[in-house]
Amino acid sequence: MRFVPTPFSPLLANIVLHGLENVGHELRYKPARGGSSEDTIKGFRYADDVVFLLKPQDNAEDLRRHIDNFLETRGLKVKEAKTKIVHSTDGFDFLGWHFIVKPNGKFISTPSQKATISIKAKVKKVMKDSRFTLEQRIDKCGAIVRGWRNYHRFCDMSQHNLWAIAYWTWKFIRKQGRYDRNQTNKVINRAFPAVKWAACRFNNVTGDKSPYDGDFLYWSKRENANYDGITARLLKKQNHKCAECNLSFFSGDIAELHHIDGNHDNWKPLNLEVLHRECHQHQTIHGQVRVRTAG
Repeated sequence: MRFVPTPFSPLLANIVLHGLENVGHELRYKPARGGSSEDTIKGFRYADDVVFLLKPQDNAEDLRRHIDNFLETRGLKVKEAKTKIVHSTDGFDFLGWHFIVKPNGKFISTPSQKATISIKAKVKKVMKDSRFTLEQRIDKCGAIVRGWRNYHRFCDMSQHNLWAIAYWTWKFIRKQGRYDRNQTNKVINRAFPAVKWAACRFNNVTGDKSPYDGDFLYWSKRENANYDGITARLLKKQNHKCAECNLSFFSGDIAELHHIDGNHDNWKPLNLEVLHRECHQHQTIHGQVRVRTAG
């Protein structure tokens, strides 16, 4: 299923394909003794990318007929070249991740091979771009790598530390003659910043919740689950609200730690609070007020 690329393609896909992920709910099977009465085929959709998870007793052909009927009423058809049935033990790619169930029954997800090849190509392209200074290229590389690692932070990243491309970058920087060996060892951390990861710790959305359903508390708690340590504890203590404006943290808001006395070496709990980034930028610190300027 593919749409003509336009800036509105994801929106159009969501409108037209709304409900496709629930097609399997119509295929209710009598559960095994002691099983749940809600045994249905689960579907997951992002724009026009969809994956369905079937159990051994599920009928894949029956599901396919329901999918075809759903699409036919909308004038669409499945793209056969990109549609297939695979065993979970063989693994499959979805949204840049590779999902697989190991022989020992353990489920893991990792960045897909395509995603890994892509990040390596982007790093090389940026580092070779002579339109920018070496320092600018290092910072651009750092932004790309940080974004890539953040996107995959709920994967098993133990075998995806990008060592090979980081070594290539290290040698490339050395060849420029700007840094000696020790300096390059330090600057490479700017090009490949570390990001914490925790496999399979993604905070799932409950049922058919929507960011536009008005349940600000639910979405605040879910968004704040991405934080850990002292920030997570303070958010819970503050009931997931900003200590300055008393408004809930919503999807897309950035929560920042604020040292009340302005001393960043004072990490006592009573000296810390969590604020919206906008509220944090307007705090009086050391007798001065930081004000954002246009541009």
